[in-house]
Amino acid sequence: MEKHQPESFFIKIVKRFQKTLSSFLNAIAEAITSSVHIPQVAIGPIVGALISATTTLIIGFLTISNIFSEQFLYRPLQIQDNNANYTLELERYHQTILTEYLSYTTQLTLDYPLWKLQQNPYLLRANTQTVLDEIDSERKRYIIMFLQDANLLNFNGQATIPLLKNANLIEAKLDKLDLTSANFIGADLSKANLSQANLHKSNFYQAKLTNTNLTNTDLRGVNLEKADLTNANFTNACYDNFTKFDPNFDVYKAKMRLISSFNNCPFIPLEKETK
Repeated sequence: MEKHQPESFFIKIVKRFQKTLSSFLNAIAEAITSSVHIPQVAIGPIVGALISATTTLIIGFLTISNIFSEQFLYRPLQIQDNNANYTLELERYHQTILTEYLSYTTQLTLDYPLWKLQQNPYLLRANTQTVLDEIDSERKRYIIMFLQDANLLNFNGQATIPLLKNANLIEAKLDKLDLTSANFIGADLSKANLSQANLHKSNFYQAKLTNTNLTNTDLRGVNLEKADLTNANFTNACYDNFTKFDPNFDVYKAKMRLISSFNNCPFIPLEKETK
């Protein structure tokens, strides 16, 4: 024997409505026939037609209401799901780019000695800057750490390949890194975090350091000439007599500290703002 599938809630509602509507229309029909002469034979078809028409209107109304609910009530949830999927795919994309870059650069350093890369740095530089344009601020940190550890930013305290010249390091998280003698000429470090970093003898000529965090940073011997320092935070940063600033830069207003060229920059906690 075939099993009857249970009726849906919607179908039950429609059938109950039809029954109630039929009783209501029959009462109206009887009231009309009591005052207006209508043949008994025509009453049934008239009532049936009224029931069908009214039921069709109600079903149409419920269908529109259902569409409205899907579009306006569930739409925010769909948008949230789409945003979550987009974020996940973007994370995968960034991680894939980083992994491929590290693999490629590692193989390059194994195949060629440093002096050969210095003689012909253009492919590595182009690849590095292309990747820096694509990835997020956290992964930019990993690339800089890798380049520093591989002696591709400096070697024995001297600048090597200008891989970061004019590079996109916006919002890069480079705090507490040792970037001694790194070449950042023309690089964009807007909103980057360089707090407590060792930038001894690094070159930031014509670099963009707007809204950059340089608190407690070691800036001994650093070249900051013609750099855009708009709203850069230099609180407790250290400099020496070899640090190069533009003539109009006020180290006292910037709350910087003058130290000896032979001393490291001691960390001083920032004072908490009082409300």
